[in-house]
Amino acid sequence: MRSSLTTFLVLIGSFVLVANVYPLLFSKQLPPGRFTMLDTPKDLPVTEFSSASGEALNLGDFKGAYLIVNVWATWCEPCREEMPALDQLARNLDDRNIRVMPISIDTTGSGNIESFYRLHKLTDLRVYLDPSQNTMRTLNVFGIPTTVLIDPEGREIGRMVGPAQWDSQETLDQLSNIVGP
Repeated sequence: MRSSLTTFLVLIGSFVLVANVYPLLFSKQLPPGRFTMLDTPKDLPVTEFSSASGEALNLGDFKGAYLIVNVWATWCEPCREEMPALDQLARNLDDRNIRVMPISIDTTGSGNIESFYRLHKLTDLRVYLDPSQNTMRTLNVFGIPTTVLIDPEGREIGRMVGPAQWDSQETLDQLSNIVGP
């Protein structure tokens, strides 16, 4: 009797768990992009990467603007899923003091990233790459995609780990609260 009850409870518990977790695991709907904000801005070390043309850059080159730095790769499925929304976010923020900077850690060069952009009709994102993965180390990124919000002084003020629906109203509202209308 006791083993039948235990088996029944395990089956019911498994059903409840699967019913609640399955949609989260297999849904194509990404969560809104929502930064976890730091209590105190964090100074960042020099973070080097390059443009599609091979120009050496670092985050300090963009001081004066808020930066949304998304560390990603073309082979990362969650990264691939969020890129159209990140492109739309860049389009939505075009007239604001915020720059969306996807930095790819692909080792195959800018041509692969540019092909990915064309295939997915990404028109408002620039190509930045870091095949050395230095960006991951200097920004303490342990998994991709990870998106770091940097203030105009070049300090980290927020972060989100995992893919997101970056063009959601919730994301736009949070960014408006941070940087103003």
